[in-house]
Amino acid sequence: MMMTPDAGQMDAGATISPTESCDRLAAAKCALKQRCYVAFQRETDTSCTQNEQARCLAEYAQLQQSFDRELVRVDPVKVSACERRMTTSACPPTFPPDYPGAVARPFADCTFRSGLLIGTVPAGDTCVNAQECSAGTVCIKPDGVCRGVCSSSPKRGEACAFGCGPGLVCDKVGKCAPLKPLDTPCEASPECETDLICSGGTCRPRRKLGDSCQFDPTVPSTCEPGLACDVVPYVDGISGTCVRPQPVDGPCKFHWTCQTGLLCSDIDWNGFPDRAPTAGTCRAPDDEGTACRGSRYAVYVGEQCKAGSSCNLSMQICQAAPTRGQPCAPSRNNCTGVDTYCKPSGSGDTGTCTGPAAINEPCAFQLDADTTVSIPCAQGWCDRVNTFTCRPATKPLRSTCAEDAECASGRCAVQQDRTLKCTEAC
Repeated sequence: MMMTPDAGQMDAGATISPTESCDRLAAAKCALKQRCYVAFQRETDTSCTQNEQARCLAEYAQLQQSFDRELVRVDPVKVSACERRMTTSACPPTFPPDYPGAVARPFADCTFRSGLLIGTVPAGDTCVNAQECSAGTVCIKPDGVCRGVCSSSPKRGEACAFGCGPGLVCDKVGKCAPLKPLDTPCEASPECETDLICSGGTCRPRRKLGDSCQFDPTVPSTCEPGLACDVVPYVDGISGTCVRPQPVDGPCKFHWTCQTGLLCSDIDWNGFPDRAPTAGTCRAPDDEGTACRGSRYAVYVGEQCKAGSSCNLSMQICQAAPTRGQPCAPSRNNCTGVDTYCKPSGSGDTGTCTGPAAINEPCAFQLDADTTVSIPCAQGWCDRVNTFTCRPATKPLRSTCAEDAECASGRCAVQQDRTLKCTEAC
């Protein structure tokens, strides 16, 4: 099968419903994870499909009012394009689309909120959800009001709380600014024009084969297309080399160094993230019962065991991943099954596979001073800083927030200055 880059469009197709879109996208996304991200695919085929369908339908439910009023519709061209890209494109040397860390993710435009919908509300008319506005306009909601107005995308020098027009980026003072060209001073890669990265404080081309490279969480890769930066992420001050993906038995420092369907096995994670681990070898995921080297940071660095299994850290053997009711390790959140998570017990790295946590139950586990793994709360929000438990929605109006579940009003909205604050319920 001929591989194509992660880009492109398809010919227009028939109108499709949100449910059919979710079914098709779930199948495509699971195929992508099995093909390109085997180190991060812990779910079985059935669990993956069911979980992806549930996540997509939950996003649809949040926008159902817009669908019911026919203010949005699914774009069949974009659904088909996403489906094809996920099943046929060359594997991007990145983390998977649903990776929990703060990194650039591939196929970010393949959700209802990020690019699959056609808005029908013209400029000047009112809007509730950003997706309702027609192409070239955005839903402006001053101070987080419930109903905004579809307006032209902000231009150069205008406030960018709700986005910028084509070729512009939101700068550090909250204004839309042009992307920076080659050899222009920069502080981060998103400031630079497409296919440039911020290297040494200057916008530079992506690195070539054999060049030195670094992990940059703000871009998919710092190397040219077809190459991968052979470097372990999250360790400060280290560099790698731009290489072609390696075959079986090839040397590797991280999973994206290996060819499609392979991962970087037998990495010695002792000392990570304070220092770089020793190199590993590219090979297929290991079967249950096979010796393995695991990491308590597996949520972020992956595993070498097959989907449906994980590396037992004490025994260093690939074992079947725990299911509901079985013991698990919160650090690795290694449960498998639909809507199943590793709920911490509150004592050490021990927990039980269950559904979302209830109010006052543990919902987070601190790996180190900078890293916390969490699970969803059935109600309220997960306090990942202080109590590590699910807390009820009690924050008053105008309080800083990160999600709706924190606010007594049930609504956390973006403000003109790009902050999020609790605002009145709609």
